[in-house]
Amino acid sequence: MMEGRDAGRDLESALSQDADVPFNLAMLSLTELLGLGGLLGNGVVLWLLSRHVYRNPFSIYLLDVACADLLFLGCHMVAVVPDLLPGRLHFPYLLQASLSTLRFFCYLVGLGLLAAISTEQCLDALFPAWYLCRRPRYLATCVCALTWALCLLLDLLLSGSCTLVFGAPSGQLCGALWLATAALLGTLCCMLCGSSLLLLLRTERGPQRAQPRGFPALVLLAALLFLFCGLPFGIYWLSGSLHWRIPPHFYHFSFLLASVHSAAKPAIYFGLGSAPGQRLREPLRRVLQRALGDEAELGARRDASRRGLVDIAA
Repeated sequence: MMEGRDAGRDLESALSQDADVPFNLAMLSLTELLGLGGLLGNGVVLWLLSRHVYRNPFSIYLLDVACADLLFLGCHMVAVVPDLLPGRLHFPYLLQASLSTLRFFCYLVGLGLLAAISTEQCLDALFPAWYLCRRPRYLATCVCALTWALCLLLDLLLSGSCTLVFGAPSGQLCGALWLATAALLGTLCCMLCGSSLLLLLRTERGPQRAQPRGFPALVLLAALLFLFCGLPFGIYWLSGSLHWRIPPHFYHFSFLLASVHSAAKPAIYFGLGSAPGQRLREPLRRVLQRALGDEAELGARRDASRRGLVDIAA
């Protein structure tokens, strides 16, 4: 059935008519400007992480997050163009559906990766000895690949059952899939928030009571960024398919916050990695490596621990 996508388009047109036009244009213009900055920032992160491979499993997560954000912002900026030119530009249905599919796919991937990063970092903080010795070597690669594959499968099922892209839609299957998607989003949000809260409590109540720094601080800031900027876009997306009532300006506001969510992550990386008094005067590669914090030595520490266990066993 087309209820999911048609409801979203009807909602968008209704809100565009009822809302204040200058306000909408200002919000969408800011969305485009932030998208341009986010494309540049995530492109730099993607280039640095792909060119300089760190001995650090968390760099694999950041590489995939940057890739998902880059794709999301590209689709997001193109999808906003008809709203910036109301009455003068209309995309064909197939292009609109493709952009919607890609945006939601990248959104799901980004949320899943953030939940995986936060959970793994929480395990590292709560059980450091077990984590160093028992963590599978290719866990990050497997988790990232599985996240991309499962999100792609879910997005294709939604597109096939709720749009005309792959043929006649199915109303019953579409509704069931959107309910499952809502449950999945809720589960990932709970994982992200719960593991981040445990990580914060562990840091504050630990033996040294040190302030979060390095990669733990990055994880906590990324979780806060999603709650305030990334979650509204997911709520908007579900509201168009599950027929939730939302405030009039929420459509444009959620689009702006979605751009902030994807564009602000590189700023967090480089902000945390910048040395005091040396900002803009050191290589970005070194800044990004410092943002990874103590995790940059994780591979060497694990290898040393395993060598020690082998020596003891011998």
